[in-house]
Amino acid sequence: MIIQSTHVWIDDCLQPAQLEIADGLIQAVLPYGEKQPDHDYQELWILPGFIDIHTHGWNRCEAGKPTLEAMRRWQKHMPEEGVTAFLATTATQSQRQNEQALLVLREAIEAPGEGAEILGINMEGNFISHQFHGAQDLYTIVKPDPEVLLHYQDLAGGHIMTVTCAVEFDEDYAFVKTAAAHHIRVSCGHSGASFDQVKDAVAAGATGITHCGNGMRPFHHRNPGIFGAALNLDELYAEVIGDGIHVHFETAHLIGTMKGADKLILVTDSAECKDDPAAAQYSREGAFRLPDGTLFGSALYVNQGVDNLHRKARLPLVTAIHAATINPARYLGVDDRKGSLEAGKDADLVVCDENIQLQAVFCKGVRQA
Repeated sequence: MIIQSTHVWIDDCLQPAQLEIADGLIQAVLPYGEKQPDHDYQELWILPGFIDIHTHGWNRCEAGKPTLEAMRRWQKHMPEEGVTAFLATTATQSQRQNEQALLVLREAIEAPGEGAEILGINMEGNFISHQFHGAQDLYTIVKPDPEVLLHYQDLAGGHIMTVTCAVEFDEDYAFVKTAAAHHIRVSCGHSGASFDQVKDAVAAGATGITHCGNGMRPFHHRNPGIFGAALNLDELYAEVIGDGIHVHFETAHLIGTMKGADKLILVTDSAECKDDPAAAQYSREGAFRLPDGTLFGSALYVNQGVDNLHRKARLPLVTAIHAATINPARYLGVDDRKGSLEAGKDADLVVCDENIQLQAVFCKGVRQA
């Protein structure tokens, strides 16, 4: 199959090109009009498929309490947001619940279904701060324990790709070091860590910040803390929930400007309530809240988030697109096959207009939406 457009995202800009696709891969990137196209998308944009590394669920599908059937429904839905790959994300819960969830998620990953690819697992719990737990279960939080993490990774078949940690409770940064040694990315979050504690965690192997601005000690000019570390430490990737509710768009502008085009990652942090009519009682002003007002997930679609970062957070187009494509791919170490439109990579494509409204989505060369 050959598709073409006058606006294909190649080398960090939109330019005329053709993509030759076969066997689930981009076989070649060709000059515009070189061969007879099967699909000519004219002036529509062709972008790399979006990657959401922090999503807990959708419409009664919950990564923390999954069934195989629910995971398959979720995978089929994700292309409707432009998502071609994602991490199933668990939150703080009992060890038994984690163990059960990891076994099901492992099965879902190792026997791939239709739709978006489940790249792996993101464990946002249980190694977080009681003070900054947000909407997560206060009573099942545990101190960062390397042996527990390795136990979980064994059950998950090696599919845990990133884990959140309140690094101020990680004695001698043993948890961070163990995770890094086993190729698990450590994301600092749900934390009241000081700037220096985060800096030391980075030296030990931490590489990310979980939903920057949320679930952390606020920035203070005399105590920059984890938020200041997120902005100032170039080694760190920073997630941002791009709905304008979890962080104000001007805050997203600040985060995106400081992290630049290479270290910002757009996430939804969506919950199983998303698109579930029965959960309308929890929805207020475009996000989900507990009765006390605590946020517990967005209703954001990733394609809308990309547009929000560009138009509402006033970030350059390259920053907004990278935040949903090559940056999460690089963070996870899958940029050899995901995140950009290059020969040899998976044919994960988004066809959209200039407002990132979707016209077609391909997962490994198969149209899904």
